[in-house]
Amino acid sequence: MRGGARSAADWLAEGIAHYEAQDWNQAGTAQQRLGHGEQALASYRKSMQTDPGLAQACLNLGRLAAECFLTGLAHHPGDPTFEHLCAAITGRSTARAPEGYVTNLFDSVAQKFEHHLVEELEYHVPEALAKLVLPELKTNACVIDLGCGTGLVGVALAAAGAKIIGIDLSARMLEIASRRGAYVSLEKGELVEILARHPAESVHAVLAADVFIYIGDLAAVFAAVARLLAPQGLFAFSVEGLEGGSYRLQPTGRYAQSPGYLRVLAAQSGLVERRLERTHIRREGHGHAGGWLALFARYAGGTQIKGA
Repeated sequence: MRGGARSAADWLAEGIAHYEAQDWNQAGTAQQRLGHGEQALASYRKSMQTDPGLAQACLNLGRLAAECFLTGLAHHPGDPTFEHLCAAITGRSTARAPEGYVTNLFDSVAQKFEHHLVEELEYHVPEALAKLVLPELKTNACVIDLGCGTGLVGVALAAAGAKIIGIDLSARMLEIASRRGAYVSLEKGELVEILARHPAESVHAVLAADVFIYIGDLAAVFAAVARLLAPQGLFAFSVEGLEGGSYRLQPTGRYAQSPGYLRVLAAQSGLVERRLERTHIRREGHGHAGGWLALFARYAGGTQIKGA
């Protein structure tokens, strides 16, 4: 072969995989018509694994998921998990995920969460956010870790000697974070409500690693953080990326926000952009979920200082 040309064997293998994937997709369609949802789900997944380029299997899997979620909601009206997933799969954007959905999700995965996220999904956002704020954090600085989970941000900030407060909805995640020894206190509850209990201008940095995938409308968060930050205080966080508009609930059940939306909220809250850079949030499928690392700051007297 020259110049990377493909051999006849390559073409043959690809053709066989394509037809095999079609067979799995057709089997899934038949199983779904017969009401065998679990078998259909397995067949569609096998089809997608065999030939990721077969769009029909992806569409069929999405329709099956929507049907399952809607049926679940019909049988369990008001269930926060079915409500959120139905909204996501049907394209109905909401302001935020129900607290019950987030709590149930993380209480159920707490023990395996960190291994899955870090080892399998190559998630390194906590370390990336820590690098943004560590050069400016002084010893004994007060830091709040929003959605602290198992404490990955606390560990990443250990070298700063800061007094870190962790906030999370999941009691089981907080139990794991407490074993880190990285936090001076851990608080369970909705983050905006807890931020409101802390004195104004009392915090030197607020971090939120992969938290806003569960909150679409960030206006209340920005306002609460801005009130809390001391002059020159830092607000560092990650979001999944949206190219235009403000925010959107994605079919994955996670929210994405646009850079323009973040900048509008920052201006309304008296925060100044220091950095906004593209990043890979985590591995997803055959690629990565793309997003943004953001660093905003509050300055005394409205003085704006340009960052890097």
